[in-house]
Amino acid sequence: MLHILLLILKIIGIVLLSILGILLLGIVCALFVPVRYRIEAVRQEGEGQPPAAVRVKVTWLLHLINFLIRFDGELFVRVRISFLTILRIPQKEGRRKKAEQRESGKKKKQKKQEDSVKQDKKEEPAQSKDGAESGLQETTATASLPEMQEHREEPVEITQTLPEEDPPGFWDKLRVIPKMLQRLFEKIRGLFENIEYTINKFCDKIRSVSDTIEYYREVVEGEAFKRSFALCKDELTAIIKRLRPRKFEASLIVGMDDPASTGEILAVCGMLYPIIGGHVDVRGDFERKRLEGEILIVGKLRMFTFLRTAVRIYFNKDIRKLYRLLKRRQ
Repeated sequence: MLHILLLILKIIGIVLLSILGILLLGIVCALFVPVRYRIEAVRQEGEGQPPAAVRVKVTWLLHLINFLIRFDGELFVRVRISFLTILRIPQKEGRRKKAEQRESGKKKKQKKQEDSVKQDKKEEPAQSKDGAESGLQETTATASLPEMQEHREEPVEITQTLPEEDPPGFWDKLRVIPKMLQRLFEKIRGLFENIEYTINKFCDKIRSVSDTIEYYREVVEGEAFKRSFALCKDELTAIIKRLRPRKFEASLIVGMDDPASTGEILAVCGMLYPIIGGHVDVRGDFERKRLEGEILIVGKLRMFTFLRTAVRIYFNKDIRKLYRLLKRRQ
């Protein structure tokens, strides 16, 4: 019995270790296996040519995950995991026909239901019409009641004249003047109080804004902000370097309506030659206006690059101190 229990525990341990190993392998692959991308763009002028032909392909883990976008007048999107296609736009002809047949079947079924509901609604008024005729006969029978309902007494209007009030005299008008002046003074005093309150409130806001500006100025001039800014700058520079395409090539032919404009474009490209000279080839066409060429960009990126930057920023003491200073003011 003990031998069987130990064998079961051994099997459970092996299964758990296998699951743990698969999870660790997946995490390592996600962090260190690069995501590779390839971007190709071609433009050729001529009758029947699209404005541009663009092809973007992203792969991961020996093409286990494959993402493709292609545009050459029509958009084509495909997402594939191994040999299984998850998404495809537009769909294949057979799948599209099946989808259309399913859609048409749903529409026919819905139309049959609507027709049955309309038929039921048509039958209901016929039944209500028979009931209305029987009710009409009953009302005609009750219409021949005695004429006591025709002789109803009309209500008698009673009017009562109120005694006319005497107009207010001169002394009565004089007694009202102090009350009017008192109300006027109260309104003027309330107006001045509101003005004083508004001015004080505005001054308080100005002082608060001034104190806030002074506080943030001291924070920005502090050592914690300077070291945090230097760290973020270095990390951003490192990310840009690692994300930079390892291959960038472009071959372009540029022609403008005015040959002088074409010459200016070539002059600017000549000024940028120390930067793009080994990757970009620009030629001018001084005879006609056109823009043709090819562009190729190939690169890769790893998730570990972003994770490393996030960890360094999150556990940095200066950034934590700066966060507390900024949060304290809020």
